[in-house]
Amino acid sequence: MQPAITPPPLSDWLDWPRERVARWVRSQPRPVVMGWPFNGTRRWYVLHRRANPDADDYMKTLIRRQAQQHRSVFAHGVGVIVAPGFGADLLRRGSDYTRYVLGGLLQLADDEIYQEMFAHGVRLRFYGDYEESLDTPSFRPMLRACADLTAATEAGDGPLLMIGLFADAPYRTLIGLSVDFARERGYPPSRQELIEAYYGLPISDLSLYLGFAQPALFDVPLLATGQEDLYATLTPSPTLTEKQLREILYDHLVTRRVPEADYDALSDEALERLAEYNGRFHGATLGVGRIDPLTGMWTPLLPAPA
Repeated sequence: MQPAITPPPLSDWLDWPRERVARWVRSQPRPVVMGWPFNGTRRWYVLHRRANPDADDYMKTLIRRQAQQHRSVFAHGVGVIVAPGFGADLLRRGSDYTRYVLGGLLQLADDEIYQEMFAHGVRLRFYGDYEESLDTPSFRPMLRACADLTAATEAGDGPLLMIGLFADAPYRTLIGLSVDFARERGYPPSRQELIEAYYGLPISDLSLYLGFAQPALFDVPLLATGQEDLYATLTPSPTLTEKQLREILYDHLVTRRVPEADYDALSDEALERLAEYNGRFHGATLGVGRIDPLTGMWTPLLPAPA
């Protein structure tokens, strides 16, 4: 079956088999590049362990859940996942905690779902200043794991998974790459040339970015253009459902692509509806929250349902 030429209704889109959704997504003029930091994981694991007392340890459980989610996203036709991971603040939490968290890099190659994905052509790359940050006796095994995974998946012809490590302050690196490029070529790099130098291969502009809780965009150097669509889940990233993912992709590829309204041509009925909407949500702001007095966690203030 050929991909649909015109957008399907959302109700049909939600019922399509994954393969049909993927064909339609891949038929679009640009590949979907999805920024998705996997956040809220400790909050998720506390409740996961509460419901599953015999669950594996945090890191093993998290790696498996992340693999399941990445597999689902790729199965829906997304071409690239840019996944910001750890920043420099991780090193300030103590060596034991840092070794434990970074030890997850050693488990990626052992997870059966990731093994299956790599066998089917998924490529894995790392970006950021991780080579400098991990070049110590304690962390060199993690550094070797990054190199081994990159080499093992380099020949793949499938989607691309980019994991960001210490990409929160890329400025010195970008300056150095620009200077080296200009010295070798005799002219400064274009944005695309600098992207390829930084990430190690060409990557298209960021299409959408899916955060958690407080809306924020971070650790995707050079890829953001201001044209990407921003989303945020209200529960931790590991809880993303297939329906949510499809709604996000539909909103990004279909709903937000509708041309801007001709305000001078709005009917009286349309103006009445616009006035009713503005009145109902007057004073409401997406992204404003409060600290829950029981959990001590930030939660969003959501408008009351109509």
